[in-house]
Amino acid sequence: METKLARISQLSKENPDMVFTSLGHLINKEMLQSCHLQMDGEKAVGIDGVTKEEYSRNLDENIENLVERLKKKSYKSKPARLVEIPKDNGKTRPLSIYCYEDKLVPEALRRILEAVFEPLFYDEMMGFRPNRGCHRAIRKLNTMLERKPTSYVLDADVKGFFQHLDHEWIIRFIESKIKDPNITRLVRRMLKAGIMNDYQFEATEEGSGQGSVCSPVISCIYMHYVLVWWFKEVITPAFRYNVMKSLFYWLNRRSQKKSYNWVEFLNMIDNSYPLVRAKIYVSVYD
Repeated sequence: METKLARISQLSKENPDMVFTSLGHLINKEMLQSCHLQMDGEKAVGIDGVTKEEYSRNLDENIENLVERLKKKSYKSKPARLVEIPKDNGKTRPLSIYCYEDKLVPEALRRILEAVFEPLFYDEMMGFRPNRGCHRAIRKLNTMLERKPTSYVLDADVKGFFQHLDHEWIIRFIESKIKDPNITRLVRRMLKAGIMNDYQFEATEEGSGQGSVCSPVISCIYMHYVLVWWFKEVITPAFRYNVMKSLFYWLNRRSQKKSYNWVEFLNMIDNSYPLVRAKIYVSVYD
């Protein structure tokens, strides 16, 4: 199974425009058993009260039953149990505690989504990614400050990021690379499972629960398209293009020896300066 996921990751890296159409079959008995072995048996239990130890007593039967429900498309995530975790600033963070089977299936989804999307993420994205973290982010920032002209450092926080992820955009972003209805159905059902807050059911019309093993990679996919990709591939090239246009007009106004047309100007820039010619990209929102 790991070999198959590695192959998917390799294909995604080598062919960024590739769209995968059949991945749901990977969530089989072998993968779910692997997910089960990885689960932490000390974690809090969901609303059904089932622990890893209890699930293990009839593991083969339980896994086979789960696989059968997945094949029949009858599997649905149960509502998560909501717990408020105190924060240092006196506020609380909502944490979703899922039932055991609703940890296994999202873990399988996480592996598939990560195999497809991880090769596409930009190097600057450090959060919730394999072999990355705060220390690597600090080293990256330090390198940028020391070696690149920097006037400002922006420290920003997206308020309530996980709670306000738009479900339809999540699905659209995933479908840009995975056109398998079996995968998107499971993602949608996971997102729409709802929560039990003080024994009262609450529908989840937006957001991805903090506590779900799948939420980190979903948040990375969302951030990749909404902010990082948009900034690097749309805003930055457009900014460079406008700068070059301004330079072109300024040079023609100031030059007393020669006036350039646009093609001559670009050729002059290419031949005289190590600059990358700007391009205008189509926005993902078009």
